Amino acid sequence: MTEGADVSQVSQTTVQRVTADLYVEVQQFYARQMPLLEARKLEEFLETLTEDGSIEHRPGGWKLEGRRQLLTEMQARRGDPERPLVEQISAREAREQNVSYYDGLVYRYWFDRMHIEPAGDDTLKVRYQAIVSMTDAAGKVSFEPTTVVDDVLVRIDGELYTRSRVVTHDSPAWADKIHNPS
Repeated sequence: MTEGADVSQVSQTTVQRVTADLYVEVQQFYARQMPLLEARKLEEFLETLTEDGSIEHRPGGWKLEGRRQLLTEMQARRGDPERPLVEQISAREAREQNVSYYDGLVYRYWFDRMHIEPAGDDTLKVRYQAIVSMTDAAGKVSFEPTTVVDDVLVRIDGELYTRSRVVTHDSPAWADKIHNPS
């Protein structure tokens, strides 16, 4: 920075601020969206994505596009909290063996450090850190590896929808982590 430069102008050009109303609206969107997934209301959850919405897991994961493909995958993996606890298995093994990943577990998504950036008319880029907790019937809690999530939200007819979600796991071996270790 050059001597005598106005620091307030530098800050204004490097950080695009959003209104408190927009920040709260985005928080409320996630407060509605994620409990649908936690409750395994998959069709209702997918209605919060655009028809061509996508979810991608990196590194070394997979990308699913469109509500139909997402629904098929989620129905196969989300499981039932009332069923017996899933055996120790990784996400990759569950996909390869076509078995449920979350049987016997209640899972919760926790978001923090949300950064919202307008990206044109009716489009927002949202970045946040996330962690998933899993609780079994005995009350034992375990966690998935931490992640950074990049969402593109779009406004359609006044409502927010997820167009894309890229989940970048902090551990390159995240998909091979043993699920719900004892």
